Formats: sequence, structure tokens, C-alpha cells
Amino acid sequence: MANLSLLLVDDELPLLGLLRKYLERQGYTVDVCETGQAAIEKCRQTPIPFHLVVLDLKLPDMPGEAVMEVLLRESNTVRVLISSGTPFSNEVVDKALRPRVGSLLKPFVPKQLLEAIAELVPSSRAAGTG
Repeated sequence: MANLSLLLVDDELPLLGLLRKYLERQGYTVDVCETGQAAIEKCRQTPIPFHLVVLDLKLPDMPGEAVMEVLLRESNTVRVLISSGTPFSNEVVDKALRPRVGSLLKPFVPKQLLEAIAELVPSSRAAGTG
């Protein structure tokens, strides 16, 4: 089973809790935070980088797009999955970074989340399958 680490960033606490439990049952290592600044700090301070950050666009302290820009600039390996009720196109992202950015429109079912993760981090297929 793949040992992939994910960071979930969303200010909806019930959603964070549910997704964390679900993804941990699928074999992922999951951390969570509620603000953009907390996500940036957590990524900077984590000795082993996160493979994927699942990021909401509407956070209480800063726009998700700003968080995404910092994370992509500071890490050559992290991937970002925008998970939001607001449609998002990675066309706004620098062309070289687009392969590292995906999106999933809320609301979604857990299986769609796993599929989106597998598209961005192909080795995640070795983890949970549903």
C-alpha cells in the first residue's frame, strides 16, 4: 500500500473530519488545517513533504489560489487538488505547473475524491480503491 501523505485545507470542520477518516481508512496519512496560512506553515515545517494538498478556494484568511501559488512555488513535488463549490480551471496556473494542479467540484462523493487523487498522484492507486 502506498504511504502517501495528504493535507486537507478547508474551513468546514465537519467535512474535514469526515474526509480525514475516509482517507485514513483508504491507507493515506492525513493532516488537516482550517486556514491558508496554517496550510503554508504546515507545509514549510513538515520534514517529509505532503504528496498532495486538497485545498478549498474560499478560506477565512486568504484565497485558496494564493495558498496554491505559494505551495507550488516552494515545493517542486507537491500537487494541489482544488476542492471547492466554485468552479476552477487550471488554465489560470502557469503552464509548467498545470500537471500538478487538479480540481474537484463540491459536492462530490468519496469515490470521486479517490479518482481525482489517483489522477494527480498516479502512485496513489496502490492505496485505497474505494
